[in-house]
Amino acid sequence: MKNAVSFLALALAFTALTAFTLSSKNNEYVGSKTCKACHSNPKTGGTAYKVWEKSVHANAYKTLKTAEADKIAKEQGHSTKAADTKECLSCHVTGHMEAGATFAKKFDKSEGVGCESCHGAASAYRIKHAKDVEGARALGLITKKVSSGAAEKQCVSCHNKKSPTYKPFKFKEAWKSVAHPNS
Repeated sequence: MKNAVSFLALALAFTALTAFTLSSKNNEYVGSKTCKACHSNPKTGGTAYKVWEKSVHANAYKTLKTAEADKIAKEQGHSTKAADTKECLSCHVTGHMEAGATFAKKFDKSEGVGCESCHGAASAYRIKHAKDVEGARALGLITKKVSSGAAEKQCVSCHNKKSPTYKPFKFKEAWKSVAHPNS
């Protein structure tokens, strides 16, 4: 009996660890439109999608489709158009900065910098987080705190002097345009 209980405990621990490892590291990026249904309604999930939709982040990829962006890419020594240059995509499209990232079939890079840029690839946690935020964190949901500096650190991974179009980044001002309480 004792061996059976020990085996069962070991099996459960292994299953939980495997599920955590697979879900948090192998999540696919699903795109911000997946978040829209819940995060467009203050009654169900806040208005984060509406805040994002009006932001420059939502159009980040579209800026790479311009002649000006292609000119900048060429000046930076790239032989490809900006919209096809990995160094440009890394900051203008969600998930493209992450080595080994995977994308669901419905993921659309034209959404630019979306929800998952800050909150992590959502395939495993997207349904769970509505009712169980802690459980969703175990599945890969990221909730960076402004007060700890983690949110600013995320922002400056792109908004920095490595960008050929860098302008001094003022986090507190910029945060006002992307903050989405009750989401």
